[in-house]
Amino acid sequence: MISTTIGETNTTPAVISPPENSTRREVLGLEMLIETPENVILTYQLAGPAKRYLAYMIDLAIRMALTLGMWIVVPILGIVLPGTAMGILLVLMFLNTWGYYTISEGFFKGQSIGKHICGIRVIRDGGYPITFWPALLRNLVRSADAIIFYGVGFTSMLLTRRFQRLGDLVAGTVVIQERTLSLPRKPVILDKIQPLNKNEIGSFLPRDEILSLIDEFIGRRHVLTYDRGHALAAVLANNLAERLNYSGDPKKLTQYPMAFLASVYKTFSFSQEEEEQEFVSAYHPRNQTAEVNLE
Repeated sequence: MISTTIGETNTTPAVISPPENSTRREVLGLEMLIETPENVILTYQLAGPAKRYLAYMIDLAIRMALTLGMWIVVPILGIVLPGTAMGILLVLMFLNTWGYYTISEGFFKGQSIGKHICGIRVIRDGGYPITFWPALLRNLVRSADAIIFYGVGFTSMLLTRRFQRLGDLVAGTVVIQERTLSLPRKPVILDKIQPLNKNEIGSFLPRDEILSLIDEFIGRRHVLTYDRGHALAAVLANNLAERLNYSGDPKKLTQYPMAFLASVYKTFSFSQEEEEQEFVSAYHPRNQTAEVNLE
C-alpha cells in the first residue's frame, strides 16, 4: 500500500541525490548522512545534548508524578487487598523505572512524552524506525549512562560524531530532530480523465479513506521520480483492480497505473454527488406539481 506520509507535514528525512563520482564521508556537525542501497543519500538532523537533556527533565517530572500517585493509591488499595500493597508498589516502581522509556520508545515510534514535546525521536543508526528490542537494550544501559548524574552519558555524547550515549552505541540508535516541511501540491485536473466503465467493474465501493489517499498521492506526484511514482501507484492500482474485479484494458494497470487511480477517483468521488443531484432533481418537479394542484 502507499504510505500516507505524503501529506501537508512530513517528518521524513530530506532526500539528496548524490553527485556523480562522489565519495562517502562523515560530516562533523548536526547533519547525519545515510546512503541507501539505491544510492540515495538521506539527511537527518541530530538532536544535541541540550535538547535531549530538556526532554529527559520533562520525562523525569512525569515519572516523579507517577511515583507520587503510586504512593497515594497503593496504600488505599492495600485496604481492599491486604498484604499485597507492597508487592503491587514494587511492580509499579519497576515498570516506572525500566518500562517507561522502553515502552514509549518501542511502541510509540521512538518518542517518550518528553521527546515528543521537544520534537526529537530515537531511530536506528541505519535510518529506519526503532523496534522494541533495541529500545529495551538502549534503556538497560541507561543505568551506566546515569553514573555521576549522567556524566558518563554526557561525556559519551560529546566524544561521538552522532551524539550517542553508551545505550545508543550498544543498541545502534541515534536521536534526531524532527523537521516539519510543507510539500507543494499541484491541482488534480480531472477534466480529461474518463471514469471507469461501469460494465468493467463490480459492485465494490472504495472507502473515503482510499479516495482521499488517491487524491493526496496524485496531487503530490511531482515530488517523486517517475519510476518511484509509477511503482507506488502500481501497488495500489493492482490492489483496487482486484477488489473491483476490473475487466478492462490491462495496459491501464501495467503502463498507466496513475491514470487508473485518477479514473477510480473520478468514478467514485462524484458518484455520490450525482446520485444526490438526481434525487434532488426528481424531488423538485414532484414538489412543484403538488404545489400547482393545491392552488
